[in-house]
Amino acid sequence: MAVKAKPDGIILAGGASSRMGTAKALMPFAGGLLIEAAIARAAPQVARLAIDVPQSELETYRARFGDMAIPDRYDQALGPLCGVVTGLDWATTDWLATFPCDTPFFPLDTVEQLGRTSRAVPVLARHGSRLHGVFGLWPRHVASDLKAGIANGTLRSIRDALNGLNGIDCEIGAPDNAFFNVNTPDELKEAERLSG
Repeated sequence: MAVKAKPDGIILAGGASSRMGTAKALMPFAGGLLIEAAIARAAPQVARLAIDVPQSELETYRARFGDMAIPDRYDQALGPLCGVVTGLDWATTDWLATFPCDTPFFPLDTVEQLGRTSRAVPVLARHGSRLHGVFGLWPRHVASDLKAGIANGTLRSIRDALNGLNGIDCEIGAPDNAFFNVNTPDELKEAERLSG
């Protein structure tokens, strides 16, 4: 098994939340905030956990989460790949686990399942026919390739990185709603219903 110890982890909250109309990570959910549901599920799976946040919102997140909140390395919203790079720069373990801020029911053994690969390449989660690429394990040695790809425009998405770095996807055993993703007010209401 390539991942023998708990990796560091980062929750990606650097997106624009355009369909929600406000920072979705900070929306009320299940008696707390949406991102707190992700923190509760991610924290036991990793050695240390950080939150990647937009530079412009760092103080807002720090007021609630302290030094767990770290600023995205990039000052433009270029997508989740930038959060992966931010996490790789911050991590001290050989691997980095990544999680989205808006998926409150993901399995408590996601990292364990992803870590069963024997190859030192990015491993991204698949559930059924869908790739859930923000759930991933990234070896630290790919950081320089990711930075170069973002800088020259050849890597614009998680899928680009999966293909460009010879990564693999891993089927995650989980219930149907495990990867329910919240992007809109209606989806937040549905998540509340599912959480009850």
